[in-house]
Amino acid sequence: MNQRETTWLRKIIFPTIVILNVVSSVARVQPAFAQVAPANFDSVDTDVSAKMEELGIPGAALVIVQDDQIVHLKAFGVADGSGRPVTPQTPFFTGSTGKSVTALAIMQLVEAGKIELDTPVKTYLPWFRVADANASEVITVRQLLNMTSGIPQAVGRTQLANTDLSDSAIEKNVRALADIKLIAPPGERYEYSNSNYVTLGMIIQAVTGQSYETYIQEHIFTPLDMQNSFASKTEAEQNGLAVGYQKWFGIPVASPNLPFTRGSLPAGDLNMSAEDFGHYLIAQLNHGSYQGVSVLSPAGIAKLHNPDIQMPGLTDYYAMGWEVQHFQDVEVIRHNGEVPGYSADMFLVPQKNFAVAMMMNTYSPMLGIRVSRLPSSVLRMLLGQSVIPGFEFLHMQILYALVMVIPFLHIIGVFATFRSIRFWRGNSQPPTQMQIGRDVALPLIWNAVIAYVLLVTLPSTFGADIPTVILFQPDVGWVAAISGIFAILLGVIITCIGISILRKTVKRTGIVSTFSTPHGVGNIGKSEKKGEKK
Repeated sequence: MNQRETTWLRKIIFPTIVILNVVSSVARVQPAFAQVAPANFDSVDTDVSAKMEELGIPGAALVIVQDDQIVHLKAFGVADGSGRPVTPQTPFFTGSTGKSVTALAIMQLVEAGKIELDTPVKTYLPWFRVADANASEVITVRQLLNMTSGIPQAVGRTQLANTDLSDSAIEKNVRALADIKLIAPPGERYEYSNSNYVTLGMIIQAVTGQSYETYIQEHIFTPLDMQNSFASKTEAEQNGLAVGYQKWFGIPVASPNLPFTRGSLPAGDLNMSAEDFGHYLIAQLNHGSYQGVSVLSPAGIAKLHNPDIQMPGLTDYYAMGWEVQHFQDVEVIRHNGEVPGYSADMFLVPQKNFAVAMMMNTYSPMLGIRVSRLPSSVLRMLLGQSVIPGFEFLHMQILYALVMVIPFLHIIGVFATFRSIRFWRGNSQPPTQMQIGRDVALPLIWNAVIAYVLLVTLPSTFGADIPTVILFQPDVGWVAAISGIFAILLGVIITCIGISILRKTVKRTGIVSTFSTPHGVGNIGKSEKKGEKK
């Protein structure tokens, strides 16, 4: 290289390198949250506080991360009835967001060579079965992860009312699937069901020889420095667990004795603090790594986030413990969670390399349904998008109103019954077919319909049973249960009283009672005098 060439390098190349280094340095020192709007989190906090007051949310915690750090951590409101404030270290039940934790554990075991995604479940749980023996042989681990096993939603929800705390609780719930009919052949259709992830939790126990709780603690919580996250309600309570609030006629009531469903733990009964949630989201956002500690390979994280199956009627996809959605033109990987007294939501935004999680200590599927929309509102603000005005789902509000008016209809029915009794006791005329239908058949039919709607149709709307409805919405559940049982009793009582009085009326008026003849009730109205020839 001659002197002229050297001079050229010095004049051109070297300054260029210097400029590039300067630019790079400037870029690195830019505010970590420059990509996300708004840059001032005060507006987010103000909006959250206002909506919490409006919706009757006692306490909440919010965490926002970008790149490999927490950029905003905020606690709101109270953690229990004593007024204890929520802190960033306060544990909350996080509901079905825990499915992503179970999926992460499964993928760890895949990378360890202990599990294969497309291998049948029976390889790891030889006793596993559903009602269809052939289907039992072919359901795979992947189908459990992406909710295509065919196991119905209802069975997973009803198991939420199971309070078994024994070491075998998870196994019992999986064994209970032996009599369950699939809604579709395995791999053919998406159906969200907790039972899929309960079964995955059992697989973790089977291949590791550890309890689900121990594995999660050792391989996820501890490596990610999640010091206030627990798989045990007792441990969470010892470390300041936020008390769940249930809605009673729109009023949040502290409910410290809500059941812990250990048998459904892998599907969503874990506890996390907002700070710990931030650590977890950083690992998800940064290809499985948090502060230099890797809990999964980048390829493994990519598999978990990859949209596998489209959700019916939606443009959203289910991945593995995650949903893939779009907020306008921005792809968002998220999952929400609701358990009695608690709700949570988490969002990954890979395009902008940030994530959000929010937890609240209340949940109501019928009143205050906007509670579940509050985290989405936060996300939209961060994306600089217009916030969709909150609203209650009209059909849920109508359903709620109808359930609550049933007891008043019963009261009217009781008064109407007494009126009918007084009428027939003093009536000297034979009853007509219309009167018989009105006072005997109609009350029985009407109350039977009410009972069926309250005890069968209403729970099935939520893919659950009455005990599960009581857990999530106690006012509706108890009103439905009591009113349904009362409807059955009232229908039978009114009908029996009606028949008895009509018999006496027929006897008193000299009418031949067709209750004892083969001609049926319809002949009562025909004037057939005793002793009169036909």
